[in-house]
Amino acid sequence: MSLDKLRSSIEEKDRAIITLIAERMDIVKEIAREKERQGLSVRIPDQASAVLDRAMKESANLGLDPAPVREIFQVLVRMSEELQDLLREKKG
Repeated sequence: MSLDKLRSSIEEKDRAIITLIAERMDIVKEIAREKERQGLSVRIPDQASAVLDRAMKESANLGLDPAPVREIFQVLVRMSEELQDLLREKKG
């Protein structure tokens, strides 16, 4: 396969990743509403740890180095918490 075709394939995967992140953030909005309804904090350390643990386990199962995958998911968790904070600020 040519380098151009390989790069095109990577671009396609990158778009898919970004689309999944956007879909994840839509779910985060629903989670934010439910947390607020239940009077829960935005930050629930046990849940964040569970997300990171799942990501590391799944990455290891797929033959990936879990450490950088953990970093990616730390960013996703931070994005989720920041979005939830923003949604609460808008309501307040």
